[in-house]
Amino acid sequence: MNINNNLKLYRKKAHLSQVKVAEIVGINETHYQKIEYGLLNPSVEVALLLAKALHTTVEELFPLPASANAGEDKPNSNQA
Repeated sequence: MNINNNLKLYRKKAHLSQVKVAEIVGINETHYQKIEYGLLNPSVEVALLLAKALHTTVEELFPLPASANAGEDKPNSNQA
């Protein structure tokens, strides 16, 4: 399972090491590396903290695949 994310891009823009980002967020370096390498999904709390630490949004760090956006404009047939 490989989860696409932009963590490395935003981390480099912020001139931060993996160790520093992990420290800011309050997780260990290995946990951060697994998220950045796409091996692990972050919790909502960690995703929000990562976005804050990297001065961006969760949506920018973890974009949805194009196929997930395909049904966005379709009305929900379960709504009355």
